[in-house]
Amino acid sequence: MKAKNKFRIFLAGAVLTASVGCSQQQQVVAPGVYPEPDTGFFARRLQARLPQEQADVAFIFIGGFAEQVLTHFRSVYESTPVLPVPGKQVRACYAWDGGRGCLLIHSTRLIRNDVNNFLKLNPGADLVFVGHSYGGSAVMDVIRQIKGEHGNIVVVTLDAVSRRDRSLPRSRAEGVDYWVNVYCSPYRHPKDLAAMIGGQWQECPQADENLCFSGVNRDPKGRRYQHARPDSLFENQHPTRGMSAYQLMVDACVRLKIGKETQ
Repeated sequence: MKAKNKFRIFLAGAVLTASVGCSQQQQVVAPGVYPEPDTGFFARRLQARLPQEQADVAFIFIGGFAEQVLTHFRSVYESTPVLPVPGKQVRACYAWDGGRGCLLIHSTRLIRNDVNNFLKLNPGADLVFVGHSYGGSAVMDVIRQIKGEHGNIVVVTLDAVSRRDRSLPRSRAEGVDYWVNVYCSPYRHPKDLAAMIGGQWQECPQADENLCFSGVNRDPKGRRYQHARPDSLFENQHPTRGMSAYQLMVDACVRLKIGKETQ
């Protein structure tokens, strides 16, 4: 990464640390994850790019705006267990704009190129995406730009947001085999203002599952459900559906036989 970009990330981190405080979340790295996430302070704020090597499954996490500073979604990437499917799986974690740190330009070029290059090496490999906030819309953008032969695609969007002119029709990208859409409504926390200013997706009719968590309610840790806590939206059991987004994702992976040997 260029020195200018590293300085920009450092400066943004310093500003937010002074104003609202950097993430104090406990870092828990799931065992058996490959490649193992780097938990260093600065390394956690850089892209963990998709390894260009032979594998059967790519498990890709895409975070939202300011994720490189706050690292709320990075913690989800670090703590999510290995998918219980056969074959070799690799994983990656990106910012919604590929780490460009730009407010005006939305580009998934880096992610798109990494996925397409991975599929050139592993034609027919399965893809599993989890995206939060702007990362939810970025997931669909990336899938629409896939050029290589691929296997099944499973998607989880966590309180997806996109620019106003990109918010509708919030459509399902061609090739998605299963889509779980999770959202928080109504919002009840000041930190949710960013999502309210953006283009909230909320319920998506084309999704296979829509799970709504009310911002009035609290998770098992006593915290209100909110946009800035993707771990609660991903990991906690939905009160009426009886399953979490993570459980639905895993069930879909097993049902679709994600991880079948492709080599």
